[in-house]
Amino acid sequence: PLRSKAYKWYVPYEVYPNATYPPYCGGPGYVLSADVASKVYAVAQTLPLINMEDAFVGICLHALGIGVTDSPWGAFSMARIRYEPCRFARAV
Repeated sequence: PLRSKAYKWYVPYEVYPNATYPPYCGGPGYVLSADVASKVYAVAQTLPLINMEDAFVGICLHALGIGVTDSPWGAFSMARIRYEPCRFARAV
């Protein structure tokens, strides 16, 4: 966590006391089952909110005892790719 008030993502110790965030997924989206999404929502209501949504979801998962896994290679693409139906069927 960034502890200097000069940073946009400043988080005071009172809000999050740990020295590091638990593992979390960074990026524009996450893939969760409906039951896990409901559990994340429920536990999120009980935790102090931080302004870094990726890390906050990781904190919620950690509180639930649920680990983060890597996505299959190439499932998430931030680069422009040539259209091929088979490739797009596997892309998120």
